[in-house]
Amino acid sequence: MYRGILARERIEPAGFLMVGNSLKSDILPVLALGAAAVYVPYHLTWAAERVAEPPVTHPRYAHIGSLRELPDAIERLG
Repeated sequence: MYRGILARERIEPAGFLMVGNSLKSDILPVLALGAAAVYVPYHLTWAAERVAEPPVTHPRYAHIGSLRELPDAIERLG
């Protein structure tokens, strides 16, 4: 789905940033496309959305505790 949206809007994945609360649906798919992603966990997560290990070593991934930290995360991701 993300690939189609980016293609339709003529956005290169390298210029796209996803901010989301689901590793499985929001974060991992855009990282696989070459985009950047910021994970903001929510205290309730549907079991089907859980993943065994977050991509903590991925260079285009950031994990923050609240949206207040988003500007710094975006700066770190470049």
